[in-house]
Amino acid sequence: MVIFLFAAFISPAAGEALRPQLVLAQRQKEPTAKPPDDFDLLPKEAAPDAGALARQQKLERKLAQRRTMLQFHQLAGFLTLASLTTTVVLGQLDYLDKYGGRGDTGTFHLWHRWMGVAATGIFAGTASLAVFAPVPIEKKARLDTATLHKIAMTVAAAGMVTEIVLGIVTASKEGQLVQRDYARAHQIVGYATLAAAYTGFTVLLF
Repeated sequence: MVIFLFAAFISPAAGEALRPQLVLAQRQKEPTAKPPDDFDLLPKEAAPDAGALARQQKLERKLAQRRTMLQFHQLAGFLTLASLTTTVVLGQLDYLDKYGGRGDTGTFHLWHRWMGVAATGIFAGTASLAVFAPVPIEKKARLDTATLHKIAMTVAAAGMVTEIVLGIVTASKEGQLVQRDYARAHQIVGYATLAAAYTGFTVLLF
């Protein structure tokens, strides 16, 4: 009898001691919430609209077109210098043949004329590649190699026009003493035009 009373007295205490252990075990089994691995400190950028994308694509197309045209412009520059140099050399030979006491045989006259026509066409074509190239991004005017190139080639273009006029006038003065004066002026302008063209080419090359 005493034993049963003692067991009844102890058993509730033992049950109460086991409860904290069961609660602790259950808490350990419960999954703990993990913090997110990634998070944004900055707000997300807004997606570009269709208009902005279209403008960007148009800009890229114009930049590509300009780059291609200027590459052809640079290649055509070599041909321009070659044709101008040949024209000046033939013009000098024609001048010496006619006014330098070499008999005025006219050997170089037609060569000089048609080479001059070809040089004018090549010069105009080369210049048009740069003039008509699109400029999608405006640049502020400043003195740089590109500006010096434009100045030199503008002088060369003015010289080409002057050469055409002087050539026509010189040919119209055939048989007159004044023809030699016009021929000399034509010759001087020709060398000045060639020098301006070489200057414009050199400032971009170096």
